[in-house]
Amino acid sequence: MSRDIRSLSRLSSSIQNAPLPAFAGFSLSIRASKGGAMFDFPIFDMPLFGHRLIFAFDAITHVFVSHAAVGGSIVLALAQYSAIKNNDQKFDELNYKVLFTLFILATAIGALTGIGIWVHVNIINPAAIGALLRVFFWKWFIEWIVFNVEMILLLWFFLTWKEKPIGTPAKAGHFKLVVGYAVASWLTMAIITAILGFQMTPGNWLASEFPAKPDYLASLFNPSWFPSLGFRTFFAIVWASAGAMVLTWFFTKDDPLTREKGIKFFGKILYASVIPLIVFGYWYYIQFPQAAKDLFSVGAVTRRFAVNPELAVQITLGLVCLVVASSAYLYFKPTRAPMLAAVTLLATSGALIGEFERVREFVRKPYIIYNYMYANGVRVQDMPLLNKEGYLKNAVYLPDELRRITPENKVKVGEQIYLFQCRYCHTVNGVNAIKDRVRGLDEAAIFHRIGQLNSPTTPFMPPFAGTDEERGALAAWLTTLNTAAKH
Repeated sequence: MSRDIRSLSRLSSSIQNAPLPAFAGFSLSIRASKGGAMFDFPIFDMPLFGHRLIFAFDAITHVFVSHAAVGGSIVLALAQYSAIKNNDQKFDELNYKVLFTLFILATAIGALTGIGIWVHVNIINPAAIGALLRVFFWKWFIEWIVFNVEMILLLWFFLTWKEKPIGTPAKAGHFKLVVGYAVASWLTMAIITAILGFQMTPGNWLASEFPAKPDYLASLFNPSWFPSLGFRTFFAIVWASAGAMVLTWFFTKDDPLTREKGIKFFGKILYASVIPLIVFGYWYYIQFPQAAKDLFSVGAVTRRFAVNPELAVQITLGLVCLVVASSAYLYFKPTRAPMLAAVTLLATSGALIGEFERVREFVRKPYIIYNYMYANGVRVQDMPLLNKEGYLKNAVYLPDELRRITPENKVKVGEQIYLFQCRYCHTVNGVNAIKDRVRGLDEAAIFHRIGQLNSPTTPFMPPFAGTDEERGALAAWLTTLNTAAKH
């Protein structure tokens, strides 16, 4: 690894300062350096929307679709088993329509947003994805193979459906495809869940001699893998069952008997999944570090309402009640339930998934890999060195004239430090604007606040990495934002 870093450093030293043109609110800068070799990645800044919002939109959309695909494959396999067992032609036709919707979601939106996640993580926090790839490279490679198998089975199953009519011997062989599709789909979730669990609960991996001798088994079998996998599995089944109930309502307007049969069938799967969902959810929750648990209410309702932590519980219970009420309405009154019940079920179950993903991401702060790397890409073990030698000395993509702070370049250096350490979560004037955080503060107050970032007041923020002189440069630049706001 050290040899690779030295090679990157020598390569970066040969690059001339070459800012690339900004487009559509994005800007990318390549900054050469003859200095250290710790932060050997260029800066990609999204000044209006910010990295966090762009990534969250793509990732949560992907979670909606991927969980629908995983849960849907299981639900569809159960539905096809019932249709074949009862030789039910109409239920088979309903399953095909549900599959068609699943097919479009998985192959179009799911695949596109999945690629989008890779693009985002590579430009937002390459240090973090690099660390994860070092540990999970072969596991991720296997997941990619399994995903391709999953897509092949889905295509095969979908495109040959009408060639294998119900009531024929060929239908039984066709059913094996959906079973294989469900197994492959679940395996992709199992591998990805191990990686997500590792980010929160690395377990004994941190005790290994990483990166020289990483403990790969410890990283895979981290404490939250099994409980989070069980939780996500049943969450996906509930989500897919709710979606199937809604689709059944739309697809069977002229066939009340099939509507009743379909909604009740998918409703039974939904209700049967609730108890294991709660059990695995609680098991998953108790694996979290206490500091992460303390952030649950803030993660659920945002900082604006953090003074009322009970709101998190109230919002969650409210969404759960709406899911139960709307699904019960559809289940017990399938032929008379209005569209509002179907839309409410879909919207509220989706909102629960969105809330869970937001909370899961938020409570991991100030880390991106718990106890190993902060959200801004700084490793915990590097903090003493950076505080002693300085952040700028170890930043590769930085013009040489900004490596040493002078009265003339102090503000400019401060802006660079903002780009290095703050842009991951903040923008200047856009979403989560840092200008709003310094409004009304003078330079001395800002300097003091920067030194107290990771405090009981804001435990979700990484500590500042660097010397007091560098902290003063950042404070000087932030003060100019405050001054500009007055004018």
